[in-house]
Amino acid sequence: MISGYFSGDVEAERLEIVASGEVTGTISTAKLVIESGARFNGTSKIRGQEPPRQLAHDKGGDDKSEQAAAKSKSASKS
Repeated sequence: MISGYFSGDVEAERLEIVASGEVTGTISTAKLVIESGARFNGTSKIRGQEPPRQLAHDKGGDDKSEQAAAKSKSASKS
C-alpha cells in the first residue's frame, strides 16, 4: 500500500495506491488498485493475463476507399 510518494520500479502481488499516494515509475503486479485522488504516472503490467488482442476494424462500409472499390468492381462487371 502506498500512501506517500514513490518513484521507481514496483513488483508486487497486489499494489494499492491510496488517495494520498503518488507513484512514478513502472508497476508489475497481479492486482492493481488506484483510489480516486491517487496519482500514477508511468507504465503498468498486470501479470497473469493474456496480452491484449488487436481488434478487427469495423466493416460497416463507412470507409470511402472501400466504397470507391465497390463502385469500381460493379462498373467493370457492366
